[in-house]
Amino acid sequence: MFRKWIALLLWAVPFTCAAQNIDLLILNKNYNEALSQIRKNLEVRPDAELYFKQGLIYRQLSKPLYAERSFENSISLDSTNSKYLAEYADLLTEFGNPYKAVTYYQRAADHSIEDFNLKYKLGRAFMNIENYQKAYDVFTMIRFKDSTNVVYNKQLGLVALRTGKINQAIDMFESVLEYNPNDFSTYVNLISSYSQIKDAVHLVRTVDRALYFFPENPAILLRGANSLYALAEYEEAKPFYEHYLARNDSVMDVIKNYGITLYFCKEPEKAISLLETYFYQDPDEAYVNFYLGLAYRDIGNLSRSAEFLEMAVASAQPVYLAEMCHHLGKVYGLNREFELSIKALQKAFYFNNKKVELLCEIARTYEEFNSDKKLALNYYSQYLKEAGDSAVNAEYAQERISKIKKGMYHLK
Repeated sequence: MFRKWIALLLWAVPFTCAAQNIDLLILNKNYNEALSQIRKNLEVRPDAELYFKQGLIYRQLSKPLYAERSFENSISLDSTNSKYLAEYADLLTEFGNPYKAVTYYQRAADHSIEDFNLKYKLGRAFMNIENYQKAYDVFTMIRFKDSTNVVYNKQLGLVALRTGKINQAIDMFESVLEYNPNDFSTYVNLISSYSQIKDAVHLVRTVDRALYFFPENPAILLRGANSLYALAEYEEAKPFYEHYLARNDSVMDVIKNYGITLYFCKEPEKAISLLETYFYQDPDEAYVNFYLGLAYRDIGNLSRSAEFLEMAVASAQPVYLAEMCHHLGKVYGLNREFELSIKALQKAFYFNNKKVELLCEIARTYEEFNSDKKLALNYYSQYLKEAGDSAVNAEYAQERISKIKKGMYHLK
């Protein structure tokens, strides 16, 4: 027995020295010599750690396929080593095979239960395959063990956002910024989160905080402007658009949104200037034509207004047609083109028969220009039938019906 121990010691000593020499070669980035030494040792005896080091060197030399083979050899000799499993999973992720990577990250995490970094990688792997609920479960468990790590909290915020837990996402992002106020991407995610819950006040505050650390940053300015625009907070969106456009090239979509913002901020002349710039690039954009029509109406150019509203109706998607036809009908009415007004209002009701107030408008228009009041009477009656006695203009319609029947046609 003593002789066996001596033999084993004599064999192990040179092997240990060789391993130390290989480590030194790797440290000095003498990779070719290190690979040569590893091959010589592997010819004597297969060793999981040597295969692993061989794989690391191949990764450094940008030879991923060689590295893959080496890592597979190391895992075949030691299938429970988390270090080997995780490194192989990292390589699989680089290869664009996230589904297989998840399996190896899971095995690595299972064999090193207290290694939160491995669990973090597992959570990220679940995010890569868009299994956000699994990722949420992993990061929730990590946070239960370590609630102060800003990296883990940020990831939990991201998966909470992806799984519709918006308030929790906000809490996570706010906690990250408390300890790391220079985290640019977290500001972006927080702006998106406040936008989703339609909290314009905190959205503006977040944009202002981000701009304090990243002054005049175009991504923050535009993200804030577009988010407020989507919430119809036009007065708040306007200065962000202005700051963005003052220092950046004007993209067509930004011009469109800013032009519409100016319309709602009661600056129709400026809105026309911007929206016509967009119009000459894309004359079939219904939304732009619609707001050009409204802006021209507001400055009293009714013929031009009608032109743009007609183009808007011609190119609009069905969901917008009722509103566009309604405004076109109003413009025709203001321009004393009553027959055209009636047709536009009838189209509006056809596209959205839930807008029963249109019936009252049609009746009033018929009453104003048509000597035969029966048409007006019919529309007033239809309005009361569909809208009910509690409708906005029910009392007015009842009064007009009574006067028409008595031959008192003068409109109030």
